[in-house]
Amino acid sequence: MIQIELQPEVEDRLAAQAQARGIALQDYLREVLLTQAESSPKTPRSKSVSEAVDRIRALREGSFLDGMSIRDLIDEGRKY
Repeated sequence: MIQIELQPEVEDRLAAQAQARGIALQDYLREVLLTQAESSPKTPRSKSVSEAVDRIRALREGSFLDGMSIRDLIDEGRKY
């Protein structure tokens, strides 16, 4: 058995979600946790290399510092 202590406002929101589904809070939390556990990868390395590369490329899109792209910053650093 696991016990979790929640902030009152978090508990209230979860209780409202459970009530909207017409089930008890305990049953709702059990469903949410089981769904999360089933959808989570078993190991952190379960993603393929290509998925990791795609994720890195997506993260760097539109990355700017003071209006300069990463490429601009690299080129600027090469001047010195």
